Amino acid sequence: MAAAVRNGRSPSPSEHRQLLRSFSPSKVRCYKRMIEKFAPFFLLIILLWMLVDYFGGLYCLKSDLQGTHGDKELAAMVVGDLHLSGPNTAWIDRVRRESSMKASFKKAYKKLKPDILLVLGDISDRGRKSTNKEWESVVQRFHNMLLPYSDALIHVAVGNHDVGDYYEMSPSLLQRFVVSFPDLDETGSSLFMVENVTFISLNAMALACENCPSHFAVKGLVDKARYLLVKSLNEEKQRTNPRLVVLLHLPLYRTDESVCNFIDTPRCGPWHEVEGACLLLGRSGDSFHSPLVQYRDKMDMLSASTSEYLLSALKPRLVLSAHAHRFCDRFHDDGTREITVSTFSWRNRDDPSFLFITFFKDGFIGSQQCFLPRESMVLGVQVLQGTIISLGLVIAGVECCKARRKLHLKT
Repeated sequence: MAAAVRNGRSPSPSEHRQLLRSFSPSKVRCYKRMIEKFAPFFLLIILLWMLVDYFGGLYCLKSDLQGTHGDKELAAMVVGDLHLSGPNTAWIDRVRRESSMKASFKKAYKKLKPDILLVLGDISDRGRKSTNKEWESVVQRFHNMLLPYSDALIHVAVGNHDVGDYYEMSPSLLQRFVVSFPDLDETGSSLFMVENVTFISLNAMALACENCPSHFAVKGLVDKARYLLVKSLNEEKQRTNPRLVVLLHLPLYRTDESVCNFIDTPRCGPWHEVEGACLLLGRSGDSFHSPLVQYRDKMDMLSASTSEYLLSALKPRLVLSAHAHRFCDRFHDDGTREITVSTFSWRNRDDPSFLFITFFKDGFIGSQQCFLPRESMVLGVQVLQGTIISLGLVIAGVECCKARRKLHLKT
């Protein structure tokens, strides 16, 4: 029939009969029965996704700042440790996890409307071992995730997975990172202001390498920031709160998490890459006592001397850090507050999260920990959906056969 039309001739009687047989009553009735039987299963699948999106989607805890305060100065979304996969990761695993992160970024922007997005390092899982082409692929995927943030400022700090730990950080890897994120200087650091909130982003790996030239170069930026801070305090027209917000990938000195206001124990499955103890899926946390994670000097935290130097030199309003993949809210001996954000990736725990901070003009700061959908729940729903689709197709196929057999007996 199709050949006849293409050749410009009228179809023959045999071709007419073939076309009519393709739309025989038995087949029409079969397809109709399949649609009737499969429709409820299709609606159930849609309902499941709606329930997951409503009950298991992104949610935030209440702000830790109570009472009424002045006008809002700045709203910031803070994330860390995205660990975008390298070429050795299975394609389906990479697409599944990164599509979830992209959806979470989009929902977070729609719900919270941050003025600035702060990414505290480790955008790549194998950046320090990747070729330039592989690194460019990671950066491109990272930017694609952040398309909804076209109206917001974005700042990315240096992470150890991006350029290497303090003992292996090479100038070429650091230069590659700086080229990808040009708001950083040649040391991988930056000093910038947004709505009268001043940020200083420091290359934590350079600070950890206390005998390296890069360490003293970053200290030069710290000295510059200290000078500007003193100058602003001495001006006749002072800002409401000129104190700095410090951005780091590595936390300031702490031997373990006993200094945190609570111990954040990751939930995990056998497939998660978790350092230290974690609470296995399906196990109750009431009777679980997680051993404290011991932090390695200069690898998991800055040294005591460097931490003390930063606190005394900058007297920061707030310190924001990452790397640990665990949330920690603590106060140092001088009263400085430090918040370590958890990982934003399913790779490192079942229950990733990020931080939403509101700066007020009267100097107060409100923070909220926000959680992404749990990977185990999403996987469970996907398995259930696959089961429902398979069952629906089987039932629809059986009904189709019954309908065709019944019509055949009548004729």
